[in-house]
This record gives sequence, structure tokens and C-alpha cells, in this order.
Amino acid sequence: MTKLKSALSRTTVLVSVRVSQWTARKLDRQITDETNRRYAAKSDAGRYNKLLIESERLAEMTGLVSQVRSLHYSMTRPWADEGARILPNALYTKFTDEFRELKRRFNDAADRFCAGYPQFVEERKRALNGAFKESDYPSVDEIRSKFRLEIAVLPFPDASDFRADLDDNVVADIKQEIEEMSDRVVNDAMKATFEEIVKLVGHMSTKLHEQTAKGRHWPNSPKRKSKRAQAGKIERTFYMDSLVENVRDLAELLPAFNLTNDPKLTAITDRIKRELCIEDAATLRKNDDVAEVVAKSADEIVAEVGKFFA
Repeated sequence: MTKLKSALSRTTVLVSVRVSQWTARKLDRQITDETNRRYAAKSDAGRYNKLLIESERLAEMTGLVSQVRSLHYSMTRPWADEGARILPNALYTKFTDEFRELKRRFNDAADRFCAGYPQFVEERKRALNGAFKESDYPSVDEIRSKFRLEIAVLPFPDASDFRADLDDNVVADIKQEIEEMSDRVVNDAMKATFEEIVKLVGHMSTKLHEQTAKGRHWPNSPKRKSKRAQAGKIERTFYMDSLVENVRDLAELLPAFNLTNDPKLTAITDRIKRELCIEDAATLRKNDDVAEVVAKSADEIVAEVGKFFA
């Protein structure tokens, strides 16, 4: 990998996502013990977890949390195991704008859930019957506090700015550790970026090859062609739109993830934009000749990136 030219502390921040969401599940120890005794099973043989609220009542918030996690992982790179990840300064505004919109929708959904909460409890009371316990449910006043969605942003550690009331030798050791950690982090982050290219571009190649192979092997009769078009229309529309969107999103983010100003990554990014993003999804769906050309370029890009790890 190329040596880091500018300190990560000046070009990136650390960001973590904090999610609090009521799971609406509760272990019923009484039913668990009764069931295990009934079947002469060990006490840890099974657990009876009650679903306190119908799952669809929480589906909107669960989906938004998934979108937030996807946003976090798509715009950041690994740093530590605790959840904080590296966010390039170039993506900070885009990330926070999209997060704020998802948080607004999450809070609106949480407010709607809380408004209907008493009704949802009554619904579940009938469903659980004898397993229902009033004590399993937070109060109406308490339930809203169960739903929170926040981000925490911290500066990236800078060895040159480290200060502590410690022995000079200890401070020097800590600074060296921070510098070594920064080198490892940037190498891991760059590796993760190249792996993301292989994953998404490789997936595009696979799907395009599958499409063109089907096109070559379908019979030539007009009747069969008609059936082929009808059967493949929905499938092609679904995966091709997704393929093109994912690769274009990747190409947009790659310059920000070039933490070392690596010319190899710059060249790969230019090829992705020039050769894979030039055609729209509709053209790739309808024209197998164009799809073959794009698939060939995708293969070459994956092979080129693979050389970096050889």
C-alpha cells in the first residue's frame, strides 16, 4: 500500500451509531421451567421467549435501523472493534444529512408506535392469553425512551498532538503505538475498499454473464422468445437496477476512501466510472451485446484489483 501522505486526524473522523430499540421480547422463566420439567429436560434445554407485541408493529423502525447501519457501513471503513469507524471528511456532510433524514423518520415511527401502544398491548393480551403478564410491559410514559437513534463523532487520534502527565519515555512509546496503529488502520481501510470493489464489480460481472448466457441458449422461435421476454422481464429489471445503482454509488464514494492517494485506486475508480457506469440499467437489460462488453470490463477490473493482493 502507498504510504499515508496526510494524517488521518486531518482527513477523517471516527463515527459510531448508537441504537436503542425495544425488542418486545421477554423470557418467561415460569413457562420455561414448567416446560422443561414436563419433558424431564435439563433446566437449560430450552427457553420460552414471548413476543410481547406483533412484529409488524415494529417493522418500520426495524427497517430504518437496518438502513442506518447500511449507511454507516457503506460510508465508513473499519477502525476498532468497539463500533467506531473511519468517516472521511469529504463524506461527512452527505453522511450526516442522510442520517438526520433516517433519524427523523425513525422518530416519527416511534411516535406513531407509542400512540398506538395501549391498543397493541390489548391485541397481544388476547393472543398470549394465559401467558400474558402486565408486568412485562413498560408504561406508556416509559416506552418512548426505549427508542433512540444517535451518532457519536470523535477526532481520530493524532500522535503528534498527544499530551499526558507521564514520563517522557512512556509518552514516546504511546506516540509510537498511535503511529503504528494509524498505519495498520489505513492499510486495513484501503484493503476493505479494494475488497468492496471486488465484491460489487464481481457481482455485476456474474449477473451480466448469466444474462448473456441465457440469451444465447434460448430457442429462436418467436413463441419461445415471447415467453422468455415475459419470464425474464421482472427478474432483469430487479437485479439490473440494483447492480447499476450499487456500482455507481461505489464509484461516487471511492475518491473519499482513497486515504493514501493511491494512484492504483484512482485508476480503478476512473475505469469503473468510464466502463461500468456509462450504460444505464435499461440498456444492459435489453442489449446483451452491450452487457457482454460491460461484463468483460468488470472481469478485467476484478482481475486488476486481485493483483494488489497477490
